[in-house]
Amino acid sequence: MVLQWLYSGSTVALQWLYSGSTVALQWLYSGSTVALQWLYSGSTVALQWLYSGSTVALQWLYSGSTVGLQWLYSGSTVALQWLYNE
Repeated sequence: MVLQWLYSGSTVALQWLYSGSTVALQWLYSGSTVALQWLYSGSTVALQWLYSGSTVALQWLYSGSTVGLQWLYSGSTVALQWLYNE
């Protein structure tokens, strides 16, 4: 099990990792950016969240035969992307 903490200028980061078949949790703050990521690595699961100024993004991924979903909001822009790969 690993716990890491980083502080540098305007950046603060915290990461927790358990390595059985891998579990990770990461948090980042830098200026106006905040990010959160969770990962499980059996056949891979990931969840990412990002906030930066007027931009918000959310991404989810499952990697068996690949599934992905991304959502983005930035000012007057909204985007949604879906990926499925057999």
